[in-house]
Amino acid sequence: MGTADYLTGRWAFVLRVLAGPAAFAVVLAAPLTGLAPEAHVAVGGYAWIVAWWVTTPVPWAVTSFLPFVLLPLGAGMRLAEVATTYGHVILPYLIGVMLFGHAFQKHGLARRIALAALCVPGVARSGTGLIVAILVVSAVMSTVFSDLAVIVMMTPIVLSLTRSVAPGAKRMRAAASLAVLYGAAAGALATPTGIVFNALALSLLDQLTGYSVSFAQWTSTGVILTVAHFPVCYLILKYMLPPEVQAIPNAHARFLKEREQLGPMSRGERNILFVLILMLALWTLPTVAEIGFLEIWYVPPVAMVLLFVLPVDANRGEMTLEARDFQQGVGWNVLFLVLGGMALADVLTTLGAIDWLAGRLTGNVTAGALPWVAGLATPLLTQLASGAATSIMVSTILFPIADALGYNPTILARIIAGTAQAVAFPWSSPAAAATFAFGAVGFGTMFRVGLVATVLTSILVILLSMILVPVMQAFTVG
Repeated sequence: MGTADYLTGRWAFVLRVLAGPAAFAVVLAAPLTGLAPEAHVAVGGYAWIVAWWVTTPVPWAVTSFLPFVLLPLGAGMRLAEVATTYGHVILPYLIGVMLFGHAFQKHGLARRIALAALCVPGVARSGTGLIVAILVVSAVMSTVFSDLAVIVMMTPIVLSLTRSVAPGAKRMRAAASLAVLYGAAAGALATPTGIVFNALALSLLDQLTGYSVSFAQWTSTGVILTVAHFPVCYLILKYMLPPEVQAIPNAHARFLKEREQLGPMSRGERNILFVLILMLALWTLPTVAEIGFLEIWYVPPVAMVLLFVLPVDANRGEMTLEARDFQQGVGWNVLFLVLGGMALADVLTTLGAIDWLAGRLTGNVTAGALPWVAGLATPLLTQLASGAATSIMVSTILFPIADALGYNPTILARIIAGTAQAVAFPWSSPAAAATFAFGAVGFGTMFRVGLVATVLTSILVILLSMILVPVMQAFTVG
């Protein structure tokens, strides 16, 4: 690196660092009439944290600990008070979900399920048929574990196939790669475990409004939203990236050969399948019986414990998950971003900042405009900040406003979680970055197709959420 490059990099880092204190200073200097001084400092701290989440001079997790530094200094909160805001049910829930997805990858069950689906006769006989199959398989897998994991596992499989059946078909390879990304994004809407935005929106919904949503209630609308994505994404890929190859005569045989190479199901895979069935049973049991402790947050910790005690090889003391998996399987950076956001929401609520903001905005925003504000602001902001950070920002602001205006905030939770996934830029999300990194999709193609996909799917999510949530009574009040 030359001297000029070093200086440029150093000053760029300095500017990213200064973005936080600058945002803090601007908010403190603003005449926020009627806001208590402690709340004013908390709002300034919120601006600092958001600025650093966007510019990332330090990891998200480090930024999420800024409340421990800022709030005791200016908001009159003791360190112990700040610490209590980080204790939330979402912590064990997310750790359990992340470790379960890690177990799927570690033991190869996800790859087995993907190949089994692609081996269904008639699924991949043509280029367009293959795109449909990839969308559906990626979506189904994404209901269980992260979109990034789906992309890392599925993309090499589909690119290998397209490369072998059509070596020069660049559009087909790009369409197949984007089908994995869009399918994973669609499947993440189906269940609360699909992506972190779902749990985040549900947790903030309960924390800020008193509305709650069960696993079954969320899934009842989520499955419909996922299925509705298929024709939209398929038509976008078909007409914007039409495959050069129509017939794929040997696709079924190729997938069969790959599946056969996996051999019989291992003990680890059987353990994970058992835990998956148990999780689904525990989540759906409250729909047929009143069981107080079976909240949506209860099940992933149960699964986590089971994965660490179910043996793969009892003689050698080898379990389905082991100590090193706890380090490798949890996305600690995202986890603490979420916890920091939850803590900030709690602090801003306690100090009265949320009520103050709601009071200022309720006169300027109508109830009917709220879903469109949520559904258009979220995908726009997600291109600049992470989906989790965006979900925290939009939810923290709009949920109390909806409650004050008498608008069902559950609709907004569904919209925010459904539009927080970024697919237009390689840097917008880890999932988009991974897709771009495989090299089958150029920047121009990702942006052009992703922009259309973002606009159309956001409108789809807004309209369907406004209809499905109230019609299906997919919420509980109080």
